[in-house]
Amino acid sequence: MALPPPASNQKWRACLGKTEPKRIKIRTMSILIAAVLVSTVIAANQEEPNEDKQHEREELGVNPYTTPSIERIFAQLDQLRPLPFDQLKHKLPQSITAGREQKGLIFGGLIADGFLIVEAEKKNLVEKFGRVLTEHAHALGVGGRVMRHSASLTELGRRGDWQQVRQELIATQADVEQAMVELRDEKMAHLISLGGWLRGLEISAGTVEAEFSPQRAKVLAQPDLADYFGAELKTLPPPLAHTPLFEKIRSSIKKLQPILSKAPDALTRADAGAIRAEASELNYAIRQGE
Repeated sequence: MALPPPASNQKWRACLGKTEPKRIKIRTMSILIAAVLVSTVIAANQEEPNEDKQHEREELGVNPYTTPSIERIFAQLDQLRPLPFDQLKHKLPQSITAGREQKGLIFGGLIADGFLIVEAEKKNLVEKFGRVLTEHAHALGVGGRVMRHSASLTELGRRGDWQQVRQELIATQADVEQAMVELRDEKMAHLISLGGWLRGLEISAGTVEAEFSPQRAKVLAQPDLADYFGAELKTLPPPLAHTPLFEKIRSSIKKLQPILSKAPDALTRADAGAIRAEASELNYAIRQGE
């Protein structure tokens, strides 16, 4: 007998229903980032999902926020080119002793860093990224899958075959969804996506701030995502929710919501700078566990 969807997905549907249609079309660059390089941990050639599998995916937290269209990712990033890589880059995180939840946030942010490397076409950084990604994947229990794919990712990057990288990522859309199902851990799926969204928000806001135009700023209008993750944080167990790190995350998202909820045409360079600064401070805290 099919089980009812969990509360988090009910909130997702309610949040989605309240969002204006034109804003639903504005997919955040950042959460898209989180879905893209997660595909490096997935085995290929999954079968098409049937109705039962679709229900299972929803139960386990798979929805348009955790696994959006990869093709749309590249379309939005192309609109923001050129990316000021030297201003946006972070030192890749070292292996740390941390709780599983913090590791999930860090892994999501690392995925975003990798997507920045790919989009900026930095051949010299792809191999190191693959190695660091594998280390952090081992900490989450999915290292074996990353190892199977990191060699291919490294070789494609070394050859500079970026278009082929894009095509391969697009082809693995179904595998991204299957990975979320196989995790069988709704909370971890959301935390990985949250980590990717926060780091991606810093990247996108920094890019818009560096070369501002009203048209480019529209990608920062993300009220649905801010509301969604804000609601998800309220579902965490109290002992976790009241740790300094997660209280800081919740407070920062609350500060960002009024800016991200502005009409797309109303966003300014100062707004982009405020988003970047808040997200940057938060991403630093995530890596430090503060």
